[in-house]
Amino acid sequence: MARSLEERQSITWEACREAVLLGPVSHISAVDMWKVERPSQTNFVSDKLHVTVSDPRLSRLSSPDAYVHCWSGLDSRHIRYTTDGIGVLNAETTWALMAKGTQVDGLTELGESMIRHGRTTESKLRDFVEHETFQCKAKCYDALTLMDSRSDSPKETQTRLCLYSYGLWGFTSNYSVPGISFDNGAAITLDLADPELLIGIEYDGDHHRTDRTQWRRDAWKRRQLESMGWTVVSVTQLDLSDEPHRAAFAMNIAAIRARKLGRPIALSTPLPWRKVACRMRRMRRI
Repeated sequence: MARSLEERQSITWEACREAVLLGPVSHISAVDMWKVERPSQTNFVSDKLHVTVSDPRLSRLSSPDAYVHCWSGLDSRHIRYTTDGIGVLNAETTWALMAKGTQVDGLTELGESMIRHGRTTESKLRDFVEHETFQCKAKCYDALTLMDSRSDSPKETQTRLCLYSYGLWGFTSNYSVPGISFDNGAAITLDLADPELLIGIEYDGDHHRTDRTQWRRDAWKRRQLESMGWTVVSVTQLDLSDEPHRAAFAMNIAAIRARKLGRPIALSTPLPWRKVACRMRRMRRI
């Protein structure tokens, strides 16, 4: 993933050097320039650069090099410059303007990626939403509600949001299990955990299978956790690939919770993200 981010940044940077830009680099192009993961679902295509201008007359000009967007609130506060003078929207502005063509889950994923890579903070994103005027503010507020700055990868974010969409709450991201560690003293963590019921969820990318050392480390870790009463569930891309697989994954987690609690667990049909965010806000007020 790190190599892919480097490559995307390099390709976009080179395109910027060769193009005539009417404004600062923005949207999916700015995501690449900031070297963070793109949201898995977005309507913004990347066959050309994206730039943003404040003058609507400029946005109506045809450019062979870029898609030209218009945001009347744009000023110098929102722009950062590379060492060779290329203007790029700052991380907060990039995130907020991506909301127009990105669903709440993708916006949540992007925000967490920017935080994880140190490009911004949750408080800076919230401050931008509260004080700037732009489209899709409500979507940004919903994404902020769903964000967890402890998430360690986009796939972990997608896994957590899958559970949220089915009404399964109470999972902690990147949870350090107390009372146990690796031989070198490193903490044993779980991508997602319900510490009360001792349920752990681990997203296994291909390297967990193809890297022999990683595979052995994972197997040892799960044996130790299971000896302490944890139930550890492995998740792969297949589990997140479409709605039937996502539903099966959610039903599996609900069944484990029901077994540990000794009572049935209600599972909703996939909820719209607005409802998921509203429920989370209500739970936080209780």
